[in-house]
Amino acid sequence: MSYQVIARKWRPQSFDAVVGQQGVTQTLRNAIGAGRLAHAFVFAGARGVGKTTTARILAKALNCHASEAPTPNPCGECDACREIADGRNLDVLEIDAATHTKVEETREVIIESLGVRPVRDRYKVFIIDEVHMLSNSSFNALLKSVEEPPPHVVFIMATTELHKIPDTITSRSQVYEFRTIGVKAITEQLKMIAEAEGIDVDPAALTLIARSGEGSMRDAESAFDQVIAFAAETITTDTVALVLGLVGRDVLLDIAETVANEDGARVFDLTGRIVESGQDLKLVMRELTRLVRDMLLLAIDPSRASDPDFAPEGDVARLSDLTGRFSREDLLRAFDLLQKSEFDVRTASQPRYAMEMALLKWIHLRKLTPIEEVIASLGPGRPVMPPGGGAPPAGPGGRPASPAAVRRPVAPHVPRTGSAPATAPVAAVAPTAVRPAVAAPAPPVPRPATVAKAPAPSSAAPAPRPAPAQAAAPQATPVVAPPPTPAPVAGAPVVFDAETFRAKLLDEVRKRKKGFHMMALAQARRVDVDERAITFVFSAIHKVSVEQVEANRAFLEALVVELGGRPMAVKTEVLKDAGADGAGDEQREQMKARALAENAVQGLLDVFPGEILDVQEGK
Repeated sequence: MSYQVIARKWRPQSFDAVVGQQGVTQTLRNAIGAGRLAHAFVFAGARGVGKTTTARILAKALNCHASEAPTPNPCGECDACREIADGRNLDVLEIDAATHTKVEETREVIIESLGVRPVRDRYKVFIIDEVHMLSNSSFNALLKSVEEPPPHVVFIMATTELHKIPDTITSRSQVYEFRTIGVKAITEQLKMIAEAEGIDVDPAALTLIARSGEGSMRDAESAFDQVIAFAAETITTDTVALVLGLVGRDVLLDIAETVANEDGARVFDLTGRIVESGQDLKLVMRELTRLVRDMLLLAIDPSRASDPDFAPEGDVARLSDLTGRFSREDLLRAFDLLQKSEFDVRTASQPRYAMEMALLKWIHLRKLTPIEEVIASLGPGRPVMPPGGGAPPAGPGGRPASPAAVRRPVAPHVPRTGSAPATAPVAAVAPTAVRPAVAAPAPPVPRPATVAKAPAPSSAAPAPRPAPAQAAAPQATPVVAPPPTPAPVAGAPVVFDAETFRAKLLDEVRKRKKGFHMMALAQARRVDVDERAITFVFSAIHKVSVEQVEANRAFLEALVVELGGRPMAVKTEVLKDAGADGAGDEQREQMKARALAENAVQGLLDVFPGEILDVQEGK
């Protein structure tokens, strides 16, 4: 007799022998025992998980001659059981849907034979493998037969792509989804086969073969058969890695240890060894991703160290030691990096270089410090950078603190309402990093007036600015710290500061209604404030802004009460002629003339014909 491969020789012949599908097999056993068996089934799942095998066992359970009725425990010895196992039973038809896709073949093989009773057995069973390959016309032809077949007919349809089967078929059938099989279950099955075949196998080698199956028992058994053909009666991890082109677990742990030691030089040595051994670098990155996942699982749940599903017995101690050298954040970042690097290695013209750079990035990622640790190491209070520069605060282990953890004081915002005070203090801002000494910059040149619609200066307008050609270079203003605010004296009368209240009000409006501030209040020529009222003065051309202020009068009055603690009237005023604000008009005309003298403005007007309506000092 010719040699029979392990996958066929050790194919399960009963429901109890099916590995990893207890939910499906137990349901079928109970349905047969209770006499509640359906007329159509759909077995869906990945390749090599037992769909066709379970279909044959179900056919044997329906037609076993050892019992007078369908039995959940077929004997496997009668003629019907042996013929079904060999695939030569006349009443159990196995049809390859990938070959018989046309509707004519479906009618000829299935539909026309439905009315013919079984030759010898109780049921005529149609096992349609890869049923998703049938055409739409074939599915439509099967609809009535699947919904109401003769009492002696059972349909069992197997597929690896359930989503390709029409809902009209699945709704007429019972759908059983087969799961992928765990590494532990596959390893136990391979161990049983090795003992029965008299083969000496290293347990770590069995685990490596089981992992290569990726949840498929048939794939793992086929790989085991291939390794046996090479190594005969003694199989080690190195043998499995050599035959199947897999990556040994020790190599992966060496890489993780190198990263933990932050030994960048050894990265190139390890990569060179992997390349020289002929390993698939894409597979190495995939297995590294799996290793990082195992380490993260062990870091979250240390009790999983005894689970061989992810850690073989010989690797538990070393894996646990390595896990303790990485934080959970390190492992999460590493998983994301390695998963993306697998694609880079697969598509790179030089996969070795891509892998080396990925491992160096992994080492670099370990230098990052969680912001919680940085803040905790700085102690209570608000961390501030040194005012004179210098190195940032150090994090745990002497590593520099993350920039996100260091806060710096910000200068208070001074709103632009009319003319700003000439002696307004400016808060000092600490530098965010040490910068090399550079030459002092040249004094800034006054910016020309910009074309815009903007408020003019207040009633106490300063003298007109000289032309840019005659303006003297301004002196650098020294940066000084704001003077301390004196504490209020008990019993002293509260003095109303109009300038402070105006700035505070406009700043609050800007925060709450930025559009209203920009489109209305910012167009005011000036804002007059006294203890009883606040008046927004507009030019005659800003009628829309006046209407917007009137529409938001209730909002402004409520905000005045909130900020000042007392009600104040909100008024608007429109300037009727130039005499109302002569000084401001004179200054604006001079600014307009200076703007027209600029080459950039002239070039803009040449490209976009228009007219300058208003001007504003550059910020």
